[in-house]
Amino acid sequence: MPFRFKSLAPYLFVGPAVLAVAIFLYGPLVASMLLSVVDWNLLSADIRFVGVDNYASIFDNPDFRMAAWNTLLYCVVLIPAEIVIPLIFAVMLHSVRKNPLQGLYRGSLFLPTIVAYSVAGVAWSWLFNPVNGLFNEVLGYFGFPPSRWHTDPNLALFCVSLVTFWKTFGLNMLLWLAALANLPKQLREASQLDGAGSTRHFFSISLPLMTPTAFFISVTTFFHVLDDIVGIIDVLTHGGPAGRSSSLLYFLWQQGLLFFQFGPASAVAVIIIVLVLAITWLQFRVSEKRVHYR
Repeated sequence: MPFRFKSLAPYLFVGPAVLAVAIFLYGPLVASMLLSVVDWNLLSADIRFVGVDNYASIFDNPDFRMAAWNTLLYCVVLIPAEIVIPLIFAVMLHSVRKNPLQGLYRGSLFLPTIVAYSVAGVAWSWLFNPVNGLFNEVLGYFGFPPSRWHTDPNLALFCVSLVTFWKTFGLNMLLWLAALANLPKQLREASQLDGAGSTRHFFSISLPLMTPTAFFISVTTFFHVLDDIVGIIDVLTHGGPAGRSSSLLYFLWQQGLLFFQFGPASAVAVIIIVLVLAITWLQFRVSEKRVHYR
C-alpha cells in the first residue's frame, strides 16, 4: 500500500493543475472549434452543421476586416512603445537607485497598472471630452482649435493606444528594472577601466545581457496588447466611431455576447488562436537564437 501511494503521489499533486488547465483552457478551445462549424444560439435544441460558412461570413464582413486592420495598427503602435519606453524609464530609475525618492518615482510610474480599466477609461474620457475636457482647455489657452479626440475617426485609435499604454507600461518597466539590477557590477567596473562611456556600456554589455528579459517582454507584450485594448475600447469608444477603434477581440465580444452570433464569434476566436500561435512560433524561431543566457 505505501509503495502504491508513493507511485501515485506525483499524479495526485499534478492532477488538480492538469484538471484546471483541461477545463478552463483546452475545454473552451475545443468548444470554440466545434461552435465555429455549426449554427446554434446555445438556447435552442436546433443545431445545424454549416462547415466553413461561419468563416466565409466573417471574412465577408467589413466590420471584421476593419477590426483586423485596427488590430494590426494597435500592434504596430503599442508593441514597440511598450518595449522601448519602459526600458528608457527603467534606465532612468536605475540611474537614481540610491536616491531616497527612488521608491516614490517607481511607485508613481507603476500606479496606473493597478487602476481598473473602467476607472482608467472614465478618467481619460473626461480629459478627452470634446466640449469641456482638460486637453481642449489647454489647447484653447494656447490659441489652438479644440479637437474631437476619441470621437474623431482619425484619432480614436491613437487615443485608445495612448490610454492603453499609460495603463500597462508599468509592468514592463519593472521587468526591465529587475534585469538592470541583476547585471554583474564587475562588468560595469571593467568597462569603466577600459574607458567605455555609459552609452557604449549599455548597448555593448547591458543590453546583450538582458536579452532573456527582452525576449520574455516581446512575447508577453503581444498577448497583452491584444487583451488590454478591449477594456479601454469598451469604456472609451465602444469600437467607434464607425468601427475605427475596434479590434478583433472586441469584435468577437460583440458578435458573441452582444449579437448572440456564437458561430461567427467562435470562428473569430479560432482565427485569433491560429494567429497568436503562428506569431508566437515565429518569435521563438527568430528571436530565441539571439538570446544570451549567462
